[in-house]
Parts: sequence; C-alpha cells; structure tokens
Amino acid sequence: MIKELFMAFLGYIVVVSLALLGSYFLLANAVGKESANRNMGYALPWILVGVAIAFTPFLITIGGQLVWSFFYISYIVSIGVWLFSWPVRKRKAGGLLLDAGRTWHNKMLLWIGLAEVVVALVITWIMVTSPAGISDTSNVVVYIPLKIAFWWTLAMLIISLGLNKLELRENGLCFMYNAIPWQRMKSYCWEVTHPNTLTIRVRPRVVFLPHTMSIKVPQEHRDAMDRVLQTHIPFSPPDTLALP
Repeated sequence: MIKELFMAFLGYIVVVSLALLGSYFLLANAVGKESANRNMGYALPWILVGVAIAFTPFLITIGGQLVWSFFYISYIVSIGVWLFSWPVRKRKAGGLLLDAGRTWHNKMLLWIGLAEVVVALVITWIMVTSPAGISDTSNVVVYIPLKIAFWWTLAMLIISLGLNKLELRENGLCFMYNAIPWQRMKSYCWEVTHPNTLTIRVRPRVVFLPHTMSIKVPQEHRDAMDRVLQTHIPFSPPDTLALP
C-alpha cells in the first residue's frame, strides 16, 4: 500500500514538473524571460501547497475517506466564498476608470478551464459507474458526491479566472478576482523587450510572496492604462523591480 502511494506521489511530482516547465516557456514567450521568472515566483507558494496535497493520500491509511471528505468540503466552501464575495470586494475598489478586457493570462486559463471540464466529466462518469459509486455505505455516499463536486469546483474556478477582466478602478487594480489597492503598489514599468507587458512592484500581504507581478496588457489599452497609472503610482525602470 505504501509503495503504491509513493509511486502515485512520484507520478504527481513528474506531471506537475512538466506542467510548470511548459507554463514557463509559454509565459516567457508571451511576457519575456525576466517577467516570466518573476511570475513563476508567484506560483511557488501554490506549488508547495500542491505538494502538501499530494501527500494527503498517505493520510488515507489513517483517516480514510473522512480525511478526503474534510479536504473537499474545505476547498469547495473556501472557493465558493472567494468567488461569490467578488462583487462586494470589487465594489470596495471604487468606480471603474478603465476596462482593459481579458488579458493573455485570462485567455490561457479559459482554455485550461475547458480542459478541466473534460477531466471533471471523466471523473464524474468513473465515480458514478464504478461499483463503489453505487455503494450504500454512509462514508461512500458522502465521499463520492464531494469528490465530484471538488473537480467541478476546480473547473468553475479556472473558467471564472479565464472570464475575469483587468480593470483599473478608483481605489486600485482588479485582476484575477483580486483587488489590489494603490497603497500596496510601489511603482510600475513596461518591459523593454515586451512593451505591452506591465510589471508592478507591490507590497505583498504575506512576506514569502514575490514583490512584483507582470501582466500582458492588450495592446489597444496600453496607453490609456499608462495614463491612469501615472496619476496613482510612480514609474520605475525595469531593472529596479527585482529588488525587494
């Protein structure tokens, strides 16, 4: 049992590593190598969370399906609260100054989200048609629907991020269901090799998170966005953004 779990964990690490490598090359091609390095830094904490989640099968030997059920419920509730609270959080960001539409990041996430729908459909079919899926055991009756709901929640999250827009508002920037107030932004610049890639130096809420974020802005909105940014945060040369 332990050997099978270890092999599953190893397979997870290989898949994640390949996915990250592919994501890096796509990102580097879209926003530039330096911006890609900074953006991948944002993924590091979530990678660590993913590795921690990958260890959870070992907990099966201790808590069984109850452990997974608790994880699924926690995830579904937290994502649901985060998504449905967005109108309130966006309202606090103030009136709309500029709608820059969906960025390259959004479009990529939408395609990933659609692929995740296929994954969710396959998992749903497997869970419903497998012998365990029709068991009347109380644990299974709760566990199977939660597992299906987890995968559909993940698909809904990624698609929602893909459909979200980049907006500048009176009190800050809204992107990927996050509202970043102007007070948290130290400076900004446009990357030299990719002129429509916006890089912003921020004050992260958590110490170990990176201090910069890069966004590939639609070319037609670049100049309008630059005019708005100039009134709220200072411009800084790209080579200074690597500093904490």
